[in-house]
Amino acid sequence: MRISLLNLGALALAGVAALTVFVTFAWFSLSLLPLALLALVAFWVVALPLLRRVVRRHAPESSRNGRTVAIWLAAGTVAYVLVAQLMVGRAPSDALMPPEPAPGTRYWSLANGSRLAYVMTPARGSRRDTPVIVLHDGPGVPALPLLQRLPARPFDFLAAEGFDVYYYDQLGAGLSARIDLSADPPYTVQGHVQDVEEIRRTLGAQQLMLIGEGWGATLAIQFLLKHPARVSRLVVESPAPMWYPAWPDVVDPAARARITDVQSSALALLERPTPRLLIGRMMSDFGPRVAHAIVKDWEADQWWTRYREESLRLGQPKVSCSSSTPDGLLPMTGLGFFAYSYTLRDAFRLPDPRPALAGLNTPVLIIRGSCDYIDWRVSHEYLTALPQGRYVAIPAAGHLIWLDQRSLHEAVLQAFVRDEVLPLEFYDPSRKGRLGPDR
Repeated sequence: MRISLLNLGALALAGVAALTVFVTFAWFSLSLLPLALLALVAFWVVALPLLRRVVRRHAPESSRNGRTVAIWLAAGTVAYVLVAQLMVGRAPSDALMPPEPAPGTRYWSLANGSRLAYVMTPARGSRRDTPVIVLHDGPGVPALPLLQRLPARPFDFLAAEGFDVYYYDQLGAGLSARIDLSADPPYTVQGHVQDVEEIRRTLGAQQLMLIGEGWGATLAIQFLLKHPARVSRLVVESPAPMWYPAWPDVVDPAARARITDVQSSALALLERPTPRLLIGRMMSDFGPRVAHAIVKDWEADQWWTRYREESLRLGQPKVSCSSSTPDGLLPMTGLGFFAYSYTLRDAFRLPDPRPALAGLNTPVLIIRGSCDYIDWRVSHEYLTALPQGRYVAIPAAGHLIWLDQRSLHEAVLQAFVRDEVLPLEFYDPSRKGRLGPDR
């Protein structure tokens, strides 16, 4: 019995050695097959002498020591290969439904190499030189698959104000291209910023009016910091943090619908990544080529899509004032998990933008729905950080304000672009002579 336990310990140490070799040589950007072979050789190199030592010490009189060692080594090799196969080598079946381009979908092939899908609503009447670019929420949650299911796109009314209105899927999600993470650097916030600048150059516009929703507001702020002269006006709706390290958890606990223990357990199970995904994600920090040879985009997207859909269905968190999911939001398609995870990881590494924003005079409209699941203090921080910020709180509206209060949403934005008095703008006593949230 004792010798068997010692042999199992020797094989376990050999397994640790194999994993160490696999991880170490992943730094050198080797492909998966050479790494797997190196790890197997390391397993044998460590296991063989350890097994021989155990057998000779505890059964020195046996004449079949060599056979015993060979049997244990063969059994350990089979177990090692099976465990590796179960954890890494076996991908699930691909049941992910890719998004289909709607009529009118076009593509930008930008100078920085990004290929982005977009739709455009042309200006009516007297056309302005400043196009509107809508930066969608996420990251990794595209706009175009959702917009094609809606009866009307949320900002098309600005075409009547003379604006060309552009909606696009950010790189890594929806109908836009993905980065080949086995060969190229991953998604970054500044990469998305560069995409917006290349869009401006492609359109031949001197300035842009940016509308950022959720994470899109964070992206808009980063673009404003890098290219302040290129932004004529800025609208941020239901904004995510302008600086993520200050807000590691932005969800208001009151914005979560009540669910049963069974539903909570099922959701927690969906949230848990498979061993393949977990190993791939951990390895991506030091061996992205190997990590993304193991886990492809569709596999990560499939897991994330299922979890996000169930979270949305159960109201975790709620995206509207009611507990039910608004029509048109499900099913979700085109989600890009790696665009989400790499971009957010980079967002937490960025320096604090708030000091630099104090010197900018770009007109900014901050809009928040009364039922938005993001903590109200996040949106208020935009008001305090932006000298020309104006804040409107819209009643009976959730995260997607235009979905709950379309008419009021349009009235507020129309007043903003016309330089008129904003409906529902509230006084903030902490800023003398300025307007702010009703809090």
